[in-house]
Amino acid sequence: MTPRTLVLACMMLLPLDAFAIDPPVRLSVKPLLCVLDKGASSCRMTFDVRWKSVVPAEYCLNDGGQPTPLRCWPSSSAGDLQQQREVSEEFRYWLSPAAGTERLSEVKISVLRVDSADRRRERRARHVWDVL
Repeated sequence: MTPRTLVLACMMLLPLDAFAIDPPVRLSVKPLLCVLDKGASSCRMTFDVRWKSVVPAEYCLNDGGQPTPLRCWPSSSAGDLQQQREVSEEFRYWLSPAAGTERLSEVKISVLRVDSADRRRERRARHVWDVL
């Protein structure tokens, strides 16, 4: 076995994510889901927003509900923000450069409505012998 073949064989044993390149800007938000009960129209949540970048620069955090950025960090490579808000429909947070509109990283917040219109929930559970 040649050294080149040995190296290729070893590379095939590594998981694929070992070769993955981290994105230059990473945005994470918790929680990602708002669950609305049958009678509720919105939920009040506190979002923990964190971001990290390989390159220090001026970054701004935006959301779909506001025309201006929530916050900007001058010459930073990381940042965090906690925001409390009422959520009734899905929206997005995104990180952009201060001087542009490009979305470097984006996270979607979803809304799940729990309706009891699903007949399977309301149906009485039957035993298998009830049909006889």
